[in-house]
Amino acid sequence: MLTLRVSKINMLNIKGYFKMARNSLYYRSMKAVNTHKGGIMCKLFSAPKLLAIGSIMLASAMSPSYAANISFGGVAASDGSGLTSQYMDPITGATSVGNYLIETFDAATGIPGAPGSTEYTVSGYENECAVNSINNSPLGVSVTADSTEIGIRKGSVSSVAAAPAGDNTCYGYLTNNGSGVATAIFDYTSMLSFFDNMYSDQAPFGITYLGFYWGSVDTYNSFAFYSGETLVSSISGVELLTALQGSTGNQTSASSNAYVNIDFSIEDQFDKLVITTTGIAGEFDNLVVGITGQPVAQVPAPSAILLFALGLAGIGISRAKRK
Repeated sequence: MLTLRVSKINMLNIKGYFKMARNSLYYRSMKAVNTHKGGIMCKLFSAPKLLAIGSIMLASAMSPSYAANISFGGVAASDGSGLTSQYMDPITGATSVGNYLIETFDAATGIPGAPGSTEYTVSGYENECAVNSINNSPLGVSVTADSTEIGIRKGSVSSVAAAPAGDNTCYGYLTNNGSGVATAIFDYTSMLSFFDNMYSDQAPFGITYLGFYWGSVDTYNSFAFYSGETLVSSISGVELLTALQGSTGNQTSASSNAYVNIDFSIEDQFDKLVITTTGIAGEFDNLVVGITGQPVAQVPAPSAILLFALGLAGIGISRAKRK
């Protein structure tokens, strides 16, 4: 894995287990009781039982760190979509500790009872492709874009969009249709508010990881990350191609079709992704976000409190003897 910028992020895993569905947008109803010292109890809302479940933990950052860490390298996706994050597979779900959600753009991985939106799906692919993140569940995401500039489709079409290397599934793309600047905004504010309300002792929550499969990278594409209106970090096609020594627009080379991983510190967490292009086109798939809460105050264990009390008592006895 090639690292573009380095940042140290130390994490504390809060031992509150819960289950996540294969598309990571809905949860199964359950109570998670932790028997480990310092753990918490989580109670999740009810939802239908889904096909593939992955166990995950909430995580809270403990040590301060300030720069985003951008690296390149993913793993083969089990659904034929090329590359995905090491933390989340489109079919089998979570593969690592953490709270991760994935957008595959495939309707088959949508939420039963809360299907994704086909507003941006190219005609003819409505039964296969959708933005699953746009739904009526508490974990829904808001997407703002011109419907003539953003599309969800399969396959490659000359002068329109090229599927990322090895991706035989649905993917997203953004195009300026030959002139101007095209922009698509993925706003996670509502979803983060859901976590804030559920785990108020760790609020506010933010996104501290983002991964995405960037296909046939062009110099005129960029991804920027905002906290409110404040720019937190960004990566451009020029930066990726320079780091990997790739060639712009190459549809097959691993140096021009890469999985991008960006880790943010708790201080620099973001809530809005802005994709921009000034050409034809910017393609992406398997968008994975990792959500983190604020550090939880550590309560001393009973034995530690007892030792502290005995220590104070000892000091008092010592002083009494000196008198």
